[in-house]
Amino acid sequence: MAAVYKKKYPIPMPEGAETIERRGKTMARWTNGKGQERMAKVLDDGRVQFVSDCWYVRYTDASGKMRRESSGCRDKRAAERALADILGNVEKVKVGVISPAEIAAVGHLDTPLTKHTAHYLADLAARNVRGRRVSPKHVKHVREGLTRIISECGFSTLRDIDRRTVQRWMDKKATSPRNPDDPDSEPLSARTINMHRSAIVAFCNWCVAEGRLTANPLTDLSKAEEAEPARKRRPLTENEIARLLKATQERPLRDALTIRRGKNKGKLLAKLSDQERQRLGRIGQERALVYKFMMFTGLRRGEAASLTVGALFLDETAPYIRVEGKHAKSGRAATLPLRADLADDLRRHIERSAKADDGRVPLDAPLFEIDWRNLLRTFNLDLAAAGIPKRDAQGRTVDVHCLRHTFATLLARNGVSPGIAQKLMRHSDIRLTMNTYTHLDLADTASAVASLPAI
Repeated sequence: MAAVYKKKYPIPMPEGAETIERRGKTMARWTNGKGQERMAKVLDDGRVQFVSDCWYVRYTDASGKMRRESSGCRDKRAAERALADILGNVEKVKVGVISPAEIAAVGHLDTPLTKHTAHYLADLAARNVRGRRVSPKHVKHVREGLTRIISECGFSTLRDIDRRTVQRWMDKKATSPRNPDDPDSEPLSARTINMHRSAIVAFCNWCVAEGRLTANPLTDLSKAEEAEPARKRRPLTENEIARLLKATQERPLRDALTIRRGKNKGKLLAKLSDQERQRLGRIGQERALVYKFMMFTGLRRGEAASLTVGALFLDETAPYIRVEGKHAKSGRAATLPLRADLADDLRRHIERSAKADDGRVPLDAPLFEIDWRNLLRTFNLDLAAAGIPKRDAQGRTVDVHCLRHTFATLLARNGVSPGIAQKLMRHSDIRLTMNTYTHLDLADTASAVASLPAI
């Protein structure tokens, strides 16, 4: 039978409580941590019988299961009205007017959005995606995006979230005039707007999965149209590759030998010990090998930095490397073949790196010990030493990731089929391999036309 009641349960005698007699009963009186005076009946075993502040409801749901839950009401009449609403919903479920999921969602619609977003962000921070924990930096960006769009759209509960309101906000942010006195009036790029859109759409999807919404109100929310990326990359030519590797290998020693001041400024006359010359030579050799390795495997910087000596299998009939899924961008482990000459270079590199007494390198030792954090700055200096412009006449730039573009382009120029190139690049979509990473110019297409038979 449905009823409202208050929970009664024994608790230990509170510290500092005093006992008094009231209406023939022994009572305990104390002040809680919030400074509130409380009173409860003292039981025979010395504990006190605590009574809940809120009223609870007991009822049978549409499936016949007995339910007990808090009404959230301190007033008995308010609790009775809440119970009546619950019983009305039970009857609606029984006759098929609404579903249990819709009833469950109703209880969340008027909860402040701040509570929902806090739960979502906590869930996001604890989530593993493709075998890796979501980064704190990503959680921070999602938090900032959600906070901004919810605040500026004026949403306070789930009930308020509306597609038209968000669409108007996106349109306004794309076209709003700049006001120097109001930082919020600064127009946003299409990419930034879409990042905010993705944050709130993903939040609503999570609410649906958690039963807080029955459907995502932003399902049909269109994206802002993004222009072409501001940065266009280009691959290195074969001549540039040779110049880059040569300059990289020589630059550490050359920089150390160069006089910086005085009448001999710019000349290679600095005095260095043989030991220092050998050390600088090894630094140049290792960095040049890193560039060659990335150009002939297509590995990203983070993937190459994660490799250990144990990831190499150089003594196999067909040498290869193994990239663990937790280090790969896709989250999937990959096995990539190595050219014979690159395998020989890696073998010599490991022999030079041997530090153990038995002349072996531990399998868990890093394959390369360069400064990965400052690699882009170092790469730019190596480009300058090789005489390779950072930006060409078409506005295309060269950076570390261009080594991956170079790998894809070399594959295409040497007749590798698109399917094999996609597999080596580890792309899920062949259009990404062919349209973004493969750069073929007029000389490549002209040679293809020249190969046609004469009629």
